[in-house]
Amino acid sequence: IASVSGGIITGLLAALGAAGDQEGGSGKGDSEAKSIDDILDGAEETTNNAGIARNFEKTGGYEKTLEDFNALQPSNVKDIQTQYGPGKVGYLEDGTTVVARPGSKTGGATLEIKISNKKIYKIRY
Repeated sequence: IASVSGGIITGLLAALGAAGDQEGGSGKGDSEAKSIDDILDGAEETTNNAGIARNFEKTGGYEKTLEDFNALQPSNVKDIQTQYGPGKVGYLEDGTTVVARPGSKTGGATLEIKISNKKIYKIRY
């Protein structure tokens, strides 16, 4: 009985902790944030080794770019103005910068995920 009740208490504490983590979040409800790997899943890598960034392609245009941006549940989201039109920037818990913009030099809406100065993912939609 002790192990069952201990498991229940642990589960309740975990649930309360998870609920507490949602406070001040994106206001997207109880859905869990997707990981960068989730976003990259199914994307075709098109990296040409010309720069630091790893490049990927997906379909869906800027609407899908914003959907993936929001799925990462970044904080401190701000509207930005880019040379391609209005975009968004936000930050993940680990400090990763995420930028959604409606265009890029190589064409297409882009979700840029900057983990560090030497690790950048660019997903074109």
